[in-house]
Amino acid sequence: MSQLNLALIGAGFIGRSHALAIHAVNRVFPDCPVEARPFILAENTPERAREQSKLLGFEHTTGDWREAVDRADAVIIAVPSMLHAAVAERAIAQKKPLLCEKPVGLSAVEAGRLAALAKRAGVVHAVGFTYTRVPLVLHVKSMIDSGKLGRVLHVRARHVEDYLADPQAPHSWRLAAASAGRYGALGDLGYHILAILRLLCGPIAEIGGFASTIFAERPAGGARARVENEDYASALLRFESGAIGTVETSRVALGRKMEVSFEIVCEGGTLAFDAERMNELRFYEAGQPADAQGFRTILANAAHPGYAGFLPAPGHQIGFNDLKTIELYAFLQGIAAGEPVAPDLEDAACISRICDAILDSSASGKRIVNPESYESAAA
Repeated sequence: MSQLNLALIGAGFIGRSHALAIHAVNRVFPDCPVEARPFILAENTPERAREQSKLLGFEHTTGDWREAVDRADAVIIAVPSMLHAAVAERAIAQKKPLLCEKPVGLSAVEAGRLAALAKRAGVVHAVGFTYTRVPLVLHVKSMIDSGKLGRVLHVRARHVEDYLADPQAPHSWRLAAASAGRYGALGDLGYHILAILRLLCGPIAEIGGFASTIFAERPAGGARARVENEDYASALLRFESGAIGTVETSRVALGRKMEVSFEIVCEGGTLAFDAERMNELRFYEAGQPADAQGFRTILANAAHPGYAGFLPAPGHQIGFNDLKTIELYAFLQGIAAGEPVAPDLEDAACISRICDAILDSSASGKRIVNPESYESAAA
């Protein structure tokens, strides 16, 4: 087993989850072909890096992300969107594998450029679309791909949370175009559910979008600052397969903490999932007798992808940090094989283009065909 010196850029909420995964991955997945070494942690100041390293267990620390990239074998990017491109470009220039948090930069143009650079350099790359790693989501994919349920007919999907439901919640970098881009709820949440939909239902052929900035200003110190991206967005979808559906995202959905949910209606059954109960899948199978019809619950268990490394017993629950461990395991496997790890930078660029199409469709009132290759004038 080769040892890989990992740089973690950023030690906030997501960075902490990545750090826990680095320590766990070889214990949870002993067949991992690479040994993950928590080598160097970068934060915005040397003091904060040292403070966080005491909690997260890195060998070295720095207040300069460039030093971290230069000294490591591979890079995990867990900083705000406006820093993604610079860190990724440096890693790619040095031909170092990178795992970047979504949405990958500030625009579809930026994400597409990074994907092209990585492809030319032959660099292994992956993106943190964490919920595509849920064992039961992957089980849904296997059920659909098997063909036993027939065609997908229609879909409804949501990723909604309430972290900005209070109109007096303060302004932050997520609400400014210069630091978060033009995507608000779409960039923070919608990317996840769109990644799941593309994984399960295939490419999107046509889209009609709606978007709204519900709270136009937020407190900023003693003043008010304008919110420069959307609080809510939704879209009507037509997939290349012919299936139709809806997708919705909101950061002001009072009471919803992590509703990443979908209901997929197929010819032979319906599959319903909600990440607030990520270890449960509800399944209605066609052909049930009239006196016994209804959904049944499938509990996550060791037969589902990724679960067995944590627990042998069904129904014992894995969580978000475990998904990050599964994600890192896939990344390390990709490094060993020398191949990109889906969802990757190309997928992130594609989803960025879909988000552009949703926003532009909302502004124009027109549906947009081929949103996965759409080029927005506003991007």
